[in-house]
Amino acid sequence: MNNKICVITGCSAGIGKQVAIQLAKMDYTILMLVRDSEKSRLAYDDIRTQSNSQNIKMFYVDLSSPDSIKSAAEEIKDEYSKIDVLINNAGVLKRNLELGYEGYEITTVVNYFAPFLLTSLLRPLLEKSTHGRIINLSSELYKKGEAKLSKFASDKKFDGNKAYADSKLLIILFTKELAQKVKDKNITVNAIHPGVVGTDVFREYPKWLNRLLNMFISKPEDGAKPIVHLATSSDVSNVTGEYFSKSQRSKTIDIANDEKIARQIWQETESILDIRNQQSRV
Repeated sequence: MNNKICVITGCSAGIGKQVAIQLAKMDYTILMLVRDSEKSRLAYDDIRTQSNSQNIKMFYVDLSSPDSIKSAAEEIKDEYSKIDVLINNAGVLKRNLELGYEGYEITTVVNYFAPFLLTSLLRPLLEKSTHGRIINLSSELYKKGEAKLSKFASDKKFDGNKAYADSKLLIILFTKELAQKVKDKNITVNAIHPGVVGTDVFREYPKWLNRLLNMFISKPEDGAKPIVHLATSSDVSNVTGEYFSKSQRSKTIDIANDEKIARQIWQETESILDIRNQQSRV
């Protein structure tokens, strides 16, 4: 595994941090895409200590800002000629309405627009790998989602769980469409539900509820294992365009298999994010 390079978003805590530790133990170079915060710096030290690896690098990014994502991608391209694995792990689940880029609700911005843009910008580096792998975190809640990119209607009541479900369905559609686009580039693209795991995604909920949830859900260490398997195992080296529930391939519902909708959403997203111009400036 020497010289393998992995980019991970949202690895200052939870699943992402555990994935970073486990991959670093396997001699992967870890590029942490995290917020500029004391929490991130502490996680950086902890990952290095627990993995006994010095091959850890931090890049600061605000995933709610396309400009910040573009800057982080530029920094990575300046320092590395290729990457082997991209894990789009970061995500949010909001209790209250918060608008972000171009007036879109922040859950869509962070959970969907950010991985779409970051992947588009780093794709040239993945194409230089002998075998690139892209892993997108999703959730079984995608089954309750709608495939749409409309801005939040001010006359509607905000439902954070619904917004989260929508974003996770969009990620699966993105995964399937991207897998088709890079099938001749020696890159695999898969989505994964790592199980119900205690992570920072629940950070806006009351502490008592977090404590209660933690009694019934898996630990981040367990949630990390199927992601590490997908990132490293030869068993899945040729598997692409699939959705995994933990370590098992799982059939997706009809809407997630609709190629026409996937292409339409892709085109809308490229237009919203001005992808072609973003790529030309990096």
